[in-house]
Amino acid sequence: MTREPPADTSRTFRLVLYDALASEAMATLTTGVFLAGFLVDLGASNVAIGVLAAVPFAVQFLQLPAVVLVERLRTRRAICAWSAGVGRAFLLVAAMAPFVAGDWGIVLLIASVGIYQALAAIAGCSWNSWMRDLVPESEFGRFFGRRAAATTALATGLALVCGLGIDRWKALLPDHPAYVYTVMFVFSAVVGFLGVWLLSITPDQPMPPASQRTPVRAMFAAPFADRNFRQLMLFLGSWNFAANLAAPFFAVYMLKTVGYSMGTIIVLTTASQLSNLAALGLWGTLIDRFSNKAVLGIAAPLFLMCTLAWSFTGLAWIQPAVFFVLLAIHVLMGVATAGVALASGNIAMKLSPPGQATAYLASNSVVSATCAAIAPILGGLLADFFAARDLSFGFTWKGTEDAVTLQVLDFHAWTFLFGLSAMVGLFSLHRLSFVNEAAGTTDPLQVRHLLIEARRSVQGISSAAGLLRVVRVPSWLIRPRSGKAPR
Repeated sequence: MTREPPADTSRTFRLVLYDALASEAMATLTTGVFLAGFLVDLGASNVAIGVLAAVPFAVQFLQLPAVVLVERLRTRRAICAWSAGVGRAFLLVAAMAPFVAGDWGIVLLIASVGIYQALAAIAGCSWNSWMRDLVPESEFGRFFGRRAAATTALATGLALVCGLGIDRWKALLPDHPAYVYTVMFVFSAVVGFLGVWLLSITPDQPMPPASQRTPVRAMFAAPFADRNFRQLMLFLGSWNFAANLAAPFFAVYMLKTVGYSMGTIIVLTTASQLSNLAALGLWGTLIDRFSNKAVLGIAAPLFLMCTLAWSFTGLAWIQPAVFFVLLAIHVLMGVATAGVALASGNIAMKLSPPGQATAYLASNSVVSATCAAIAPILGGLLADFFAARDLSFGFTWKGTEDAVTLQVLDFHAWTFLFGLSAMVGLFSLHRLSFVNEAAGTTDPLQVRHLLIEARRSVQGISSAAGLLRVVRVPSWLIRPRSGKAPR
């Protein structure tokens, strides 16, 4: 069945763009450092913060049943609109967390955000497949490039305004700091419902009929029997575990320990996002010229060095310049994450045998997401363990009158966790050496699709841009292109 573009392409593009702006505004207000700030102001424990940080990764397994749902019902617009609408209603429930006594408010927030993220994963699966067929391939790069630029500009401006607004609210109402997040979540839900309405009037694109169904069990057994792909999954799983052991707590560390205002943290987060976007083109060029493994060999160690650098931000002699140190860390971490996300997604595509990308990419995503979900929960437990422990190392010069001590290391609480994350990351780099990548450049169309997907916003509670993209796979890539549906 030949795919035909919608009759009124310009109207379709406008609706998709307006929905993207609404969704981006909603996500900006309910994820990232704002969600971390909500938890901190509610008095959440480190373990609770870790559990909520694990949610976006834990729901990635829903990609598998979502693909089956799309293939069986074959009504992508309806699946997308209903899943998104029901999920966004739970943002209103999450907004009530400050009005629930004790720890139950934190439980309500975690549960509500978890349901919202789970249904968003299902909606995103059908949306990606829908857009893959709705937008003409000749317009794909140009349209989604303009869309990414618009959503990035909106997210950046909205985050800065809301960050300053939160600081102003806390100055005027210091006894009720969490109430400002209630206002933000209610507003984001309203904007989200506007996006659902836009989705409901966007032209649908009928799916071709499925000619044959492949047994699900046999389909998903193949990636684990492939030795080289199994090594890749081991690398990406261990990498995501190491990265997410500490990264979800960067914003919490700046709020609790460094004592930064929300406005200051938003400035640092924006720097990370902009450097992430700016580096995508460079990494894409290097992938085509060399290989994905070569890019991972540069970007992954850079990310680990940035993670280790967080451990040094607690040193007393760095405090006068700690903002500039954190700014440099955020910029470099954004650059590194762009390379890791792009190369890891592309090498998984490249090592997937033709005709079996559905099972290979989905299996890789689920393995990576599982490791990434376990890591922040363990990180929260370790943060509590290290809170009462300290490891210092320094040099002391004793003269005739005074003694001068230069502190080189001072691991305590969060800085212990950051250092441990970097050490675990070294194991994942070792696993990369066992992965074999065939020589030659990759398909330019695949790289372009990955660049477009990589420009989507991260949904988590970290201030480092792009972490979730390492485990998120566009569902139009894992949907069978031959018309065969899973069984």
